[in-house]
Amino acid sequence: MATEPELKREIADERRELTNAVADLRGEIGQATERGKQIGIKVGAVTGALLALRTALRIRRRHRDD
Repeated sequence: MATEPELKREIADERRELTNAVADLRGEIGQATERGKQIGIKVGAVTGALLALRTALRIRRRHRDD
């Protein structure tokens, strides 16, 4: 059986490991969030470009039909 000081040391070590693990997870979540934002920006840009192209093609078709 471990003594009280040994148990306290083990608990402190576990607490330190958990604190580090939480910090690592927070960093990974932050990176995933940033990647998500970048993907959202790119999807928005592509969607905007496609809408602009579709509008330009419709205008061109209307002028050609007139």
